[in-house]
Amino acid sequence: MNIRIRFGKEGMMRYIGHLDVLRTFQKIFRRAGIPMQYSKGYSPHPIMSFALPLGLGLSSEGEYLDAAVEDGAEPAAMLAALKEATAEELPVYALRVLPEKTENAMAAVGGAIYRVDLPAEMPVKSAETALKAILDRESIILPKKTKTREIELDIRPMIFWANLCDGAVTMALAAGSRANLPPEMLLDLFAKESGVSSEQLKWQIRRMDLLDHEGRSLGSLGEETGWES
Repeated sequence: MNIRIRFGKEGMMRYIGHLDVLRTFQKIFRRAGIPMQYSKGYSPHPIMSFALPLGLGLSSEGEYLDAAVEDGAEPAAMLAALKEATAEELPVYALRVLPEKTENAMAAVGGAIYRVDLPAEMPVKSAETALKAILDRESIILPKKTKTREIELDIRPMIFWANLCDGAVTMALAAGSRANLPPEMLLDLFAKESGVSSEQLKWQIRRMDLLDHEGRSLGSLGEETGWES
């Protein structure tokens, strides 16, 4: 039986790397008493995968984890056990059993929604003008360093939408294996357009949700039912 859980990263857990979070969840499943399925071969390991690793220092309420568990347990009971077994700074929000042949979370990711509070050094009017200037462009060519070289990249198609409300910017950006725009890359441009040096600013970035390639929440699976929360 394959399940998907939605969880968050808060507080000091923001500074815990992806592999440590993976190991932590293996322990959480054991503490919760949920028997996992294991891979075959000489070095079996629990079958578990994350949708998209979160950058260090970012908080989130929209992380997803797929896991293969033994049949039999009820979703509501599994969710209650996971909530009891985890820490406050790594909250588990919801769980559902995945239909057969569901694309795994990692392959399904096509975008991510972030919320960023405006720093005090950035006037709201300047931020509004800067965001409009960015969204009005047909192309935005920026340099991007790869492992071997620096390339020029048009990031405009990777900005799905963005808006400014209540002193925060909320933006949906391309994410995943097909195209990936780190929020910091757009925020550097946003600061420049606002006339503020990005080095002066301490962005508080929060991932709100992950999207599939159709722009739907990764938790929806094209529908809104089936989650225990």
